[in-house]
Amino acid sequence: MKRKALLALVLGVCLTVLMAGFAAAAEEKWPSRPITIYIGFAPGGGMDMLGRILSEEMKKTMGVAMPVVNMTGANSVVAMNHVYQQPKDGYSLFGISSALCTFPATGLSKLSYKEFGMIGILFGSLPTFSVPADSPIKDGKQLIEGLKKGGLTGSNSGIGGIWHVPQMIVVSTIKGSFKAVPYNGGAPAALAAAKKEVDFGTHDLSEALTLIKSKMLRPLIVFSEEPFVMEDGTKIPPITDFVPEMKGKVAAGMGWRALGYPKGIPQDRVDKLIASFKTAVASTAVKEFSKKNLLPIIGTTGAEADKMFEIGTRTQSWILYDIKEAKSNPQDLGIPRP
Repeated sequence: MKRKALLALVLGVCLTVLMAGFAAAAEEKWPSRPITIYIGFAPGGGMDMLGRILSEEMKKTMGVAMPVVNMTGANSVVAMNHVYQQPKDGYSLFGISSALCTFPATGLSKLSYKEFGMIGILFGSLPTFSVPADSPIKDGKQLIEGLKKGGLTGSNSGIGGIWHVPQMIVVSTIKGSFKAVPYNGGAPAALAAAKKEVDFGTHDLSEALTLIKSKMLRPLIVFSEEPFVMEDGTKIPPITDFVPEMKGKVAAGMGWRALGYPKGIPQDRVDKLIASFKTAVASTAVKEFSKKNLLPIIGTTGAEADKMFEIGTRTQSWILYDIKEAKSNPQDLGIPRP
């Protein structure tokens, strides 16, 4: 009996050593299993497109599948909280939109650039104000007049979100008002406008492209200081044509889309993800995808992208506070003025 007990003990120790060896070997060749990209918005929008193209391109260099999971709710807070609660091992990534810059000030979440790092910022944005095809609002001038009078309803991707911020900057500048109606992403916000659920919608041009081409939606204004000319020659005038006071203010409302991670992941894994991201950005597939979907490539990575996240949070938090749309004083949240 003693021999059997001793033999069992020896076998147990050997098994433990072998299992530890297998685990160590698996860690050495990280990643050894799929890496999940969580997107906080519905399929079809700009953030979802970011997740899909990065999944396809980054898996080629990471050597594992990179499935995309759409986890909607609270302007992506649900997905963000989920990722933050996962083990800090690099297997759970998060699609970060510039909407997160407003979360502390609006009270949506206390999580910010202090808790999340950036692998890289892939796409910029083309915020667009559109109306239903047969809307009585015929042009940008009439839309601005309607916003000055008040009473219009406007769709966006969430209060304090990437498309709500340009709306607030405009109405604050013209001393107007409107009723914001949030949806789970820019694509649903554009569809809501096309279906006449609201008087106008603000979204990325890429998210509304199909609706515009099918004559269900009319783009009236791009949130820019320069007009945008579409493939068919249609020119969408800039906001500064109708609100000259917006000159110099546009940059504060421009959005971006990035891939991020909860801080605490080993740096060598972060470095490997950044290297894979850079390869993806340089690929023909991403460049063609960008051109086809009107998504301007930014390509900033690592510490430089982290700085953009921090500056965006500081800038937009104080804009919201100054126009009385913030629930908290940014200073009390440890967010100094830019």
